Amino acid sequence: MTSSAGNRPAEIFGFPIRNRSTAADNARRTHQCPFREQQCDKKSRLIEFPFGVCSVEYGGEVRAICPRRFEERGVTPGVPRVLEDIALHYFGDIDNIVIFPEVRLPNVGHIDYVIVRHRPMQSEVEDFVTVEFQSDSTTDTGELIRGIRDFFTGRDISGESYRFGSNTYDSIKRAMTQLMNKGIVYEAWNAKCYWVIQEYIYANLVNRYGLKSDGFTREHASRFALYNIVPSRDRMTLTPTRFVSTSVDEIYQAMRNNPAMPGKDAFVHSLNRKLRLTLRVQ
Repeated sequence: MTSSAGNRPAEIFGFPIRNRSTAADNARRTHQCPFREQQCDKKSRLIEFPFGVCSVEYGGEVRAICPRRFEERGVTPGVPRVLEDIALHYFGDIDNIVIFPEVRLPNVGHIDYVIVRHRPMQSEVEDFVTVEFQSDSTTDTGELIRGIRDFFTGRDISGESYRFGSNTYDSIKRAMTQLMNKGIVYEAWNAKCYWVIQEYIYANLVNRYGLKSDGFTREHASRFALYNIVPSRDRMTLTPTRFVSTSVDEIYQAMRNNPAMPGKDAFVHSLNRKLRLTLRVQ
């Protein structure tokens, strides 16, 4: 269960804020990220140690604000659960699989992960699939820092609420740009890419741009791997929900026919109002 209504850090250095176990205290004392099994590398100029907030409670749900949160380990030692899920979904099994992080895509950017299936006992690619993580971000982050500082004084913040915001629209803008640019490449290659996001972000895409709410077609190059973070007292669990697929054309048409597109008349009316205030004429 989540804590009482309000906005606050949900996980600090990989553990829920109610978890004060020895393992949780050790991770926080040494600034370890248990999802990467390394020290947290997320920085803020507002604090003197790594940022350490993996997810927040916001609007009654748990939202990942660090892409490393999607690297929660699965069955295979050292391998993120989501990559196992995607390998099984795409290849059908995890035989002859090698995973490469941070692979450069020339003239486009970097890919978070490439999962390669090689030919048995050979260093030759049989097939591959790419994976991108998109977490959320916050506004008024100083309030979130205040929550971190309160927590480290020993205060129980599970009933507190801090006045930070969720910057989901900015996260979506960045994701959509990449989705279009990389999607064009993958369609030309007849390759596939999975975008790992939480359900609420996909719901935002549906409401904001009119993307389809569900449906999966294996021919589509762009696939969404959707997850929720299910809270508990000791640890939170990244839980798969479903896969949805799309194409660059579907995305373009959804955005072009966006039902939330602002009207020109209303925009001109607002400009007229500004002119009256600026020029002081009717």
